[in-house]
Amino acid sequence: MCGLTLSIRPLPPSDTDPKVDDTSSLLDSFRSTNVQRGPDSQRTYSHTVELHDGVRIKVSLTATVLGLRGELTAQPLVGRRGVLGWNGQIFEGINMGRDENDTRKIFERLENGEEVQDVLSGIEGPFAFIYLDLTADTLHYQLDPLSRRSLLIHPLEPTVESTSLFLLSSSRSSLAREKGMDMRALLGGEGGTISLKDICVSGGQGGSMDLSTALVQRSTLDQPGPSSSPWTRVTPINTILPSSELPVENPDIVSEVPRFIEQLKESVRRRVENIPEPEKGNSRVAVLFSGGIDCTFLAYLIHLCIPPSEPIDLINVAFSPAPKPPNPNEKGKVKEPAPPTYDVPDRLSGRDAVAELREVCEDREWRFVEINVPYDEARAHRQNVIDLMYPSSTEMDHSLALPLYFASRGIGSLQGSEEMYRVKAKVYISGLGADEQLGGYARHRHAYQREGWQGLINETQMDIARLPTRNLSRDDRMLSSHARDARYPYLSLSFISYLSSLPVHIKCDPRLGEGQGDKILLRKAVESVGLKRASGRVKRAMQFGTRSSKLGGSGSGVKGPKAGERLVE
Repeated sequence: MCGLTLSIRPLPPSDTDPKVDDTSSLLDSFRSTNVQRGPDSQRTYSHTVELHDGVRIKVSLTATVLGLRGELTAQPLVGRRGVLGWNGQIFEGINMGRDENDTRKIFERLENGEEVQDVLSGIEGPFAFIYLDLTADTLHYQLDPLSRRSLLIHPLEPTVESTSLFLLSSSRSSLAREKGMDMRALLGGEGGTISLKDICVSGGQGGSMDLSTALVQRSTLDQPGPSSSPWTRVTPINTILPSSELPVENPDIVSEVPRFIEQLKESVRRRVENIPEPEKGNSRVAVLFSGGIDCTFLAYLIHLCIPPSEPIDLINVAFSPAPKPPNPNEKGKVKEPAPPTYDVPDRLSGRDAVAELREVCEDREWRFVEINVPYDEARAHRQNVIDLMYPSSTEMDHSLALPLYFASRGIGSLQGSEEMYRVKAKVYISGLGADEQLGGYARHRHAYQREGWQGLINETQMDIARLPTRNLSRDDRMLSSHARDARYPYLSLSFISYLSSLPVHIKCDPRLGEGQGDKILLRKAVESVGLKRASGRVKRAMQFGTRSSKLGGSGSGVKGPKAGERLVE
């Protein structure tokens, strides 16, 4: 995992031009921000291109690296043919030895002359990719089909707007905010190719660039035809309607459970097997753990995939509400304020879930990490969180970003202890993606109530189709803010393809009550391994489970639809 910063700018006529210092300071601020993502190494490569009219442009690529796989490989990698910045993980498509480095694997194929499109379309895993082809003076950039890695672009529409600076970056810096620099997040599958020689610069050296003829943008890696790869798109769901006589106790669901478990276990295995062995007594992996069914089952499957002697960290975040203003009694005396409580819904369900995991998996050390965030501390970090989540900008975004930010920071205490505990694991496992695919939201039940099974199919397909444009990019910026690598087993494109192949009535049954019919295939699987209490747990949004929703606006929280519309202050 790493942070990337790519800039293209016209060179000014002399180094004493004041624009040089301003632009250099701005680019330095981006690099400093991205160091938080990858503190193990930092390197910059610069390349100058002379255009047809004698004007020169400078291309600079900086990569900051968090070493996770094989020998630490400083980036960008520079070779005979090109320069590579790779922020990603390969889980399928290229054979990877346990100690091999995926950045080098990608680089070797590009150096051997393979086309960028062919290399990337054969990979399953999250990535943000930047490659400077030195032989053709061409720049390629690309995001994976689900935007599981963040890459921001400036200007917002580079083929329409002239600019003195073209920029790609994993996140935006606070200095860029202060200068009013607008950026947007690339969507899943979005990318582009820039022919550097075709950039037009007006106003001579140090002028403004027109990329309209130089940049070819694309919205997807997918190519029609028989050669299309299963990892370049999100597979549409099976649209078969169930029989009108479908029994409530559907035996086909129980029959599918073993295959479901095996498919998800394989996705988990691929995401934990290559993590370097930790120092004795430390955890190699942590789970974002609310105690909900999605994350609890992932924790169980991780247990099956790593040695039993290793502990597993379960990270549980809770926020205290704003303190109540002093209320003097009749004699004018003010009562001492009650100490903050962190027994929020996610804390209570998390404690119950870890207790059940300990019952079922007795030989594993489960470390329930309680991260308690006082109100004043959350408010003190508010601006940093807002900067990191940008361009996401609503109070709803903020309430979802806060728990991820403090989970990434990883400072808390173990259950039953007051001693500070720091999470050492660099890899965090998230349960994101289960609700969208398995009918876990209330809107799925409402769609069924309005239009029957066809309505449920339409709603589920809409959720699947929206995955590339959802908030994975924002979540990546939050979780990587303290050098963590987020991995999503439910969002493996291979696992999505498997689930999409199943008829919708195998995955959920809205005829049954909440906590029963929603995500019924997952519930049956969880019950089958002995996690009976977890199998009946109902859906609860993260901002309500952690109480981060109480911290928006002026500090008392913003509730309801307004939270998704109101911009952060």
